[in-house]
Formats: sequence, structure tokens, C-alpha cells
Amino acid sequence: MELLAKVKIENLFKAKPFTDKKSGETTDGKWKVQTFSQIETEEGMQMKLMDISIPDELAEKYRDKVGQVVSIPVGTYVANGKVGFYGLGN
Repeated sequence: MELLAKVKIENLFKAKPFTDKKSGETTDGKWKVQTFSQIETEEGMQMKLMDISIPDELAEKYRDKVGQVVSIPVGTYVANGKVGFYGLGN
């Protein structure tokens, strides 16, 4: 099964490197696609900015797609009770 997130790319950026506080090991920052997700609340619809980390090869593919709707192959995870997405490589 393949899961695709169909999103409008609002922004594409590379995150800062991450340093693990315990080991001191530094990991390169990941590329991130930013998009808005709509969340229905009791007060109405809210738009929240959402980041989807993607592999380097997808960053090249989507670099010229800011402002356009694309389908990104994704995996999912749950953190703090919220579902998140990460892009899958080819």
C-alpha cells in the first residue's frame, strides 16, 4: 500500500543541523515541505502550518513547485497524540 499526501507546497526549506544533547552527535538538517492543514474545532475550521520532512532527492524534485499542488509519498507517525507525516524516497 502506498499513502500519498496531496498538498499545496507553501514553502520548502532545509532545517538546521540537530545535535543530540546526550551523545553530542550532530545530524544534518532535513528538508521540509510546509503546507497548511485544516482542522475542524468547535469554533470552526482552523488552518495550521504543517511540516513534512522529505529526503534530499525529493527536495530537488519539489524545489520549483512552491505554490503548486503535488502528491508526496508519505509514511506516518504519532507524537504527543498527533499524527505526523514524513516523505518517502523513490
